[in-house]
Formats: sequence, C-alpha cells, structure tokens
Amino acid sequence: MPFLPQRLEGEADGDLFRRRARFTGILFLVFLASAIWLFARSESIWLRIMPLEGGIFLLASALFGGLLAITPVVSLVFLLMTVWYGVESVFRQRARHTPLLDMGIIAGGVLVWFSPGLALVAGAARAVLTGSIAFSRPQRVYFLESDPIAFWQSIGFMLIVAAALSYPAWQYWKTKYANRRTAG
Repeated sequence: MPFLPQRLEGEADGDLFRRRARFTGILFLVFLASAIWLFARSESIWLRIMPLEGGIFLLASALFGGLLAITPVVSLVFLLMTVWYGVESVFRQRARHTPLLDMGIIAGGVLVWFSPGLALVAGAARAVLTGSIAFSRPQRVYFLESDPIAFWQSIGFMLIVAAALSYPAWQYWKTKYANRRTAG
C-alpha cells in the first residue's frame, strides 16, 4: 500500500500534488506537535523513567531518546515535502485555480528554498552592525576594531557560503518561471 495519496481517475497533476501537500502538511503538524509536547514534558517523562531498573530502564530511555531525536527530523522532512508538493501543484495543471493560495504557496516555497542563504546574510549583517563575529568551532571571536582583516574575511566567507547555498534555489525558481512563461 503506497504511503502518499495516489492519483484519482481523471485527476490533473496539480490536484494530485495539492492533495499530497495537504497530506504531508497534516503529518508535519502531527509530528511538530509531538516534538513540542515531548520537549515540553521531557523533564516529567524522564523523572518517570529514572526509577526504572535493568532492561526496562534501557528500553524506556532508548525509546524516549529516540523519540526526542526522530520527531523533529521527521517533522522537518514532512515540512519540506509539503513545500515541494505545494509548489509543484502551483506550476501544474489543476481543475480549479486558486490565485491567492498559489501566491501564498509560492511565497512560502521561496522562503524555505532561500532560508539558508538568508540566515547567513542576516548573520553577516548583524556582525557588521555589532562589530564582532563569533564562530563556535573552532571557538573564535573577531572584532572589527582589533582584527579587521579576520573580521572582513569572516563576513566574506559567510556571504560566499550564502551565495553557494542560494544558487541551487535560484536555478530551481528560474526554471519554474521559465517553464511557466513558455507554457502559457
């Protein structure tokens, strides 16, 4: 039995992708709520696991740790699947047009695709405004006043990585709009 919703008879590609986006969006919300609940209640759950002994303790603590590790990752995967299917549904043939929803989906897709690069640009801008930039591994702090060369090299490094992370997103969206322009 397939995991994702399958094509209905006579269903357009865009409608199928929109149903898949809705399905994965619900799963995203379920796993996100589960992760939030687990982390919010982790202390009380752990206090119930601590008194256990032997194999029961091992199983309970492994299960609890596994859930703490897996639920945010699965939630992120479903978020990315939701965005992917949602964006694909906008650029494919559908039975019903929803221009306002389509603009929201595209805005969310652009934000998700460009967010790694935007985060680095924001970090570089914050560093320029504060006059210092810090890295955790290896632990270093560069100040504009005392070490301007290392400071500006770090800013340049962050901007180069931002550009490298944004380039695939740019190519994806450029292709989407080029195909839309040639199709209609």
